[in-house]
Amino acid sequence: MKKEKNISGISENLSDSIKKQKSTEGKQSNKSILKGKRVAISVSESEEIEHLGLSEEHLKDISIEIARYLIVNGAKLLYGGDLRQGGYTELFSELSYQYKYLNDKENKIVNYFPFPTSKSLTTDVKANFMKNQVEVKILKIPKELGKINSKKIFKTFESVDDRFVIAECLTDMRIKMANDSHARIVLGGRQKGFDGYYPGIVEETYHSLKIGKAVYLLGGFGGVAKSIIDIILGKKPNQLTNEFQYNTDIQKKFRNFAFKKSKINIDYDFMFNFFKNHSIEDISNENGLSVDENRILFESTNIHELVFLIIKGLLKIQE
Repeated sequence: MKKEKNISGISENLSDSIKKQKSTEGKQSNKSILKGKRVAISVSESEEIEHLGLSEEHLKDISIEIARYLIVNGAKLLYGGDLRQGGYTELFSELSYQYKYLNDKENKIVNYFPFPTSKSLTTDVKANFMKNQVEVKILKIPKELGKINSKKIFKTFESVDDRFVIAECLTDMRIKMANDSHARIVLGGRQKGFDGYYPGIVEETYHSLKIGKAVYLLGGFGGVAKSIIDIILGKKPNQLTNEFQYNTDIQKKFRNFAFKKSKINIDYDFMFNFFKNHSIEDISNENGLSVDENRILFESTNIHELVFLIIKGLLKIQE
């Protein structure tokens, strides 16, 4: 039997506290060690995950486990997603329901819904979220967009005008989430086939780091998270370059359209330089972990190791 990987730097008190809360699932804990912490989670499919010997189920497993520990220990989880069946919005909602405590009416999760995803929020869907103690945060259309036909079906891979509307709404949501959170956990993330200005996790990580929020980068599952880590460590991943991203006519047209429309320059050289200027020491100074501990987050796929280190860091950051 393979020996469990030793987790260095984790205090016995923290380990015992977490194990104790895990063993009393279904009961209100007396020690909500992360009470008051609002933690955003950035996760989506990773195109190359199978090349790492993993699957999307592994990514879901680690995401759910991280979310579970956050909820059990009193943190509030912030997520911005859609309503796809089997997607992360649904998974996190079900998790929240499983960890409802008797006489506890506080929401465990806040799910942000930008336009036009918010159009799918029927009364029944909202009621189900309420039952699961998930706060539904419906975001208004950014006023800069003016009047938008709410009944329109947006085709982001066919119309640059449609994509501009969606990109503006997504950016607005990501800025709000960064401001509302104390920290962000980043893992996976698709690097192509996205609706916004940049891959979602690139933009979410950017807005959190820009305002000095703690960020925990998990690179063992590939995706955008790994590309960001590579930049921080002095590499230049091909996926986050203008050459890679602007390889279709619709992408080139959208870039030109956004600049003409609102002087928005979608430039991967800018993003590269931004992340390059954030050293691993800078990440450590903000997230409460040492450089060596962040290096473990950059590479590990050990669920227990990752969870322990994230909670250790969260306990050190200021609210």
